[in-house]
Amino acid sequence: MKPINLLMGRPTPRLQAADKLAAASQAILLQPEKSDTALTYGTDHGDDGIRQHIATWLSQKYRPTSGPVTQDRIIISNGAAGELCAILHKFTDPLYTRRMFLVEPTYFLAIQSFLDAGFGEKIQGVPEDDEGIDLEFLRRQLEEEESRHADSTQDISASTTKPAHLGYRKLYKYGLYVVPTLSNPSGKTMSLHHREALIKLARQYDILIISDDVYDFLAWPTDDSIPHKDLELPPRLVDVDRQMAGTSEWGNAVSNGSFSKLVAPGLRVGWCEATPSFIFNLSTAGATSSGGCQSQYTSFLIDHLLVSGILEQHVQNVLIPIYRKRYKSLVNSIKTHLYPLGIKISTGLPYETYAKDDEGNRVKTALAGGFFLYVIYPNDGTFPTGADIVRVGGEEYALKIAPSDIFAVRGDPESLKRGHATWNQGTRLCWAWNEEDVTAEAIQRFAKAVQSARA
Repeated sequence: MKPINLLMGRPTPRLQAADKLAAASQAILLQPEKSDTALTYGTDHGDDGIRQHIATWLSQKYRPTSGPVTQDRIIISNGAAGELCAILHKFTDPLYTRRMFLVEPTYFLAIQSFLDAGFGEKIQGVPEDDEGIDLEFLRRQLEEEESRHADSTQDISASTTKPAHLGYRKLYKYGLYVVPTLSNPSGKTMSLHHREALIKLARQYDILIISDDVYDFLAWPTDDSIPHKDLELPPRLVDVDRQMAGTSEWGNAVSNGSFSKLVAPGLRVGWCEATPSFIFNLSTAGATSSGGCQSQYTSFLIDHLLVSGILEQHVQNVLIPIYRKRYKSLVNSIKTHLYPLGIKISTGLPYETYAKDDEGNRVKTALAGGFFLYVIYPNDGTFPTGADIVRVGGEEYALKIAPSDIFAVRGDPESLKRGHATWNQGTRLCWAWNEEDVTAEAIQRFAKAVQSARA
């Protein structure tokens, strides 16, 4: 029996744009006016021309109501993971920052960055609700934390390892990590109401919202009859922060983007968008101050794909059609083989948006996409435990299933307890890694593993 991995959360190798990157490499390296710049140390925030091209592309994709994205709001990064570390280093402090919140279930590989930044004892999970985040839970935690500091005789806020005179012009009292659109791992999309309310809360309590926006451009309508090309995307939290009256010099949201899901993970190229002051300060992080742009050469490859239109063609004509078919195949397999066992897809409230039908009419639809969905097991006392399903799936059916406890917020001992009746009784499934036939076989094995664990 050939092993099948349902935990893997990356693109199938054949979807990585190797041929397009080979042509881009030649185009850059055979032009001295390009290669001379691409192969040397770059400016800290990345090449200005590339920043402008990314800003224009983002403006076209998101159509922000507050106006086009400008170059000074963009920094080129070495991917979302690397830039998360830079953001934490420049704008948070384990002494000054009172609490670091992560939405749960959470992207488990991001947690180590928060631990490395010194927030182990200050990490706090915040449950999702059907609209993406439990705002009342977050508000209660903030109120309790503020009360605790108000009652303290020690001025904890005065303590910092990063004083302003050494270049740390802005530190936030709180941090919040979210994946608001097509979330990893739950697949949920935060409602517009929650996005606006979250920005208001962030301004009230001086929260930096670190928004992982890496799946936004891999979206399509749930209605199979509606084309995906004119789908209207949800506004990012950084867009909401910009369009609402009262935004500050530093803002309360940063958008962390990546080309890993759109071209190839090994390129290690991404971008961040925030206010100009935030972006300038981010460009002074140690690694960029010493070595310049962290993805200098590969950002030139991306720029070639972007300006030529090849990137958009790859996303629209290759990635989305394939992922859309795989998503539908996975959902159909779940409904056929897992629904009869009581296992259900957990989607939250659908995010309603608009697209254009074949005749060019603007029509209402719901958003689907990304890489993942979440299934929930029945909680009736007779269903096997998630650990038993993982064990039987691996030992008897060569199936690697994600154990749900990896999506808990490490550092918060209550995280697993809160998730016991929801995400901790289920698992994340990915359609990006396996072909349709392999995924269909995997779900059949999944059903057999459940039945064997139940016996």
